[in-house]
Amino acid sequence: MSQQIKSIRIHPGIGLARLGNSDEFYIGPEAPGIVVDPGGSGGPGPDGGTYRDLGARLKRQAQRYRVYAYDANDQVIAELTSDSGLIKSLCWRVHVRNMKAANYAFQGAYRFDPDALRNPSIQPGKKPIERNQLIIDPGVHRLASGQAGPVVMKGDVFTGIEKGNLPGGLRFEGYTPKDPSQEVEVTYTAAKDIELGQLRLDAQHRLLFVPGPGKGDCVTTPKVVLSNPSATVEPPNGPENGQNPLTNQFAYFNVPGWWDDTCCGEIDVTVTLNDGTVLSTRENVKAETDEGTRNPKAGAWIITAPPKYAPHMVHVVSILDRVYETFPEAYPHAGKRTNFYRDIYPIFSNSTYYAWVSVEAAGVRPEARNRGHGPAQSGNLLSPGYLAVLSDPSENMKPVRQTIYRLMRHAPGQRGRLVDSLMPPPPRRPTSWENEEFKRAEVDTQMPKLWGTGGKPLQNRQLGINLPDQFLSLTDWQLNHLKNWAEGDFEVGVLQQPLPLAKLSLNDQPHALDSSALEPTIGGGFHPGIEFPYLIIYREFFAEAFRVAKDVEPGSLSAFMSSPWQGDLWSCSEAWWPTHRPDIVFEYDANTKTRTYKEWFRGYDAGGEPLSSTDGYEQMAYAWPKLGMVLPIKTADGHFLKDNGSVVFVEQERDPSLNRPPVKGK
Repeated sequence: MSQQIKSIRIHPGIGLARLGNSDEFYIGPEAPGIVVDPGGSGGPGPDGGTYRDLGARLKRQAQRYRVYAYDANDQVIAELTSDSGLIKSLCWRVHVRNMKAANYAFQGAYRFDPDALRNPSIQPGKKPIERNQLIIDPGVHRLASGQAGPVVMKGDVFTGIEKGNLPGGLRFEGYTPKDPSQEVEVTYTAAKDIELGQLRLDAQHRLLFVPGPGKGDCVTTPKVVLSNPSATVEPPNGPENGQNPLTNQFAYFNVPGWWDDTCCGEIDVTVTLNDGTVLSTRENVKAETDEGTRNPKAGAWIITAPPKYAPHMVHVVSILDRVYETFPEAYPHAGKRTNFYRDIYPIFSNSTYYAWVSVEAAGVRPEARNRGHGPAQSGNLLSPGYLAVLSDPSENMKPVRQTIYRLMRHAPGQRGRLVDSLMPPPPRRPTSWENEEFKRAEVDTQMPKLWGTGGKPLQNRQLGINLPDQFLSLTDWQLNHLKNWAEGDFEVGVLQQPLPLAKLSLNDQPHALDSSALEPTIGGGFHPGIEFPYLIIYREFFAEAFRVAKDVEPGSLSAFMSSPWQGDLWSCSEAWWPTHRPDIVFEYDANTKTRTYKEWFRGYDAGGEPLSSTDGYEQMAYAWPKLGMVLPIKTADGHFLKDNGSVVFVEQERDPSLNRPPVKGK
């Protein structure tokens, strides 16, 4: 078989690992629809595992990478592992960076300004990749067969800087400027040995990328407090009616002096076959120690991101959906007739489960009562009676289907894609979002009622602007299937149970790995996002579906995310990404089938102060690893408890230390 092997490829092409403050970790999803168990016993995980270690610390989610061999016709031959009998050795090569502090200031997809930088007084006038004092770069690391792990990747940031000046309108810890209109002199102390992740091998020498512990801090004295200046300085529009850079360039996603330990970058491998042949995902490699040049269609990418606090829930638009929208040739069901349980049911079920994490969808507020997706509410699309109607292709049910379809929000543009309403990809200068081609009327009664890439309406009003895409839209593939369904042009099919990777055919495994890594993710609104920024919708950044382009620098894609991520995780507290960052959580009484909700972000911070529902930016840096998971209730027979067709989700595994103020003096 070795003679048949002509090339190798790593899967998944884009992997995702999630932060946690525990030293323990578990491996993320490797097959579509499978929710992985976090390991351990006596817990609420799918197999009884626990998301926290014995010290109540949140476990990290690692990404595993596998090598597959292909023949001359690009057909899969085998997975290459240490026990496959096909290889002598393999050597993994990884290069990740964190470039957030060096990147362009995030100001929204429609207001990108290549002249606006984060930390603008440090190495000004340079491109982000040239601002080396602000880049955490551990360098290239390798991990070979037989090599003991872990390999810990560490780097420094804010190096070689002594003093600088920051706007007096920022909030400083323990210091209030006499004149906020004047700049404040600060002292910088470099952050050293920041861990961006660890490399390990499993028993078959597959690569495990374990993310960092989720740390972040400010290096300035006085310290800059995580906050949103546009909400506190001359509200509602900030200084100069929102036109002053303080409003966005130094807001909660561009906080000066701060770093975090997220990263992204390249994953490559070189394999020596039994006959001595050397194959690599990099070009011009003759031996395992050669550097070569990156082959983007064979090598992979890693992204590290915040935890997903509701692991069983899937956002109605995922990054996987965005990949298929951006690369329609990769969509596996192109040309197939719309199937209700394959194409329509996931949209409805994903939407319905928002009722357990979203104020809007739960219908618990007086103005939305009985209009949400809760078990007893009109929008419960999973109720047996409703489901029977929705899956009925008969002409009699057409008015119901068409009414639902008319409620769905379309993105503007000829094909209805998000990219058609955006500016050119950065770092090119944008055209004006005020041009006629980008204008649209936002209708807040359409679905999904989640905020979009243009920022939510309140933010637009605060800044005195009216950007497109203030609400999330479905992708063109989703809308096309819904249109066919509304017209009755669909087959019903059956609800398929997901299969683990080991039960999939060899030919199906590579795509399963590619898609499962991106299925439980957020595909909008990208303001800036929680795992990946809006750059995912531009073909220019990719060699093909699931493969980052050759000239993309390690660290540069994630650089567009919030800096630090903790500030954005607090800010996006309602109708943004509730399947990842819940707005609310529930307690449930199975006897009466009643539920009671409470805020997810609640309790006390390290100083004993209550967690704030109006200004908890800095508190999130303390609270994030302690907040509760949203998980289904299991019945005695191991199945999930249901209420009127909907799985019942409640808050579990919350660190009890959040529930009481710390004892003074301890």
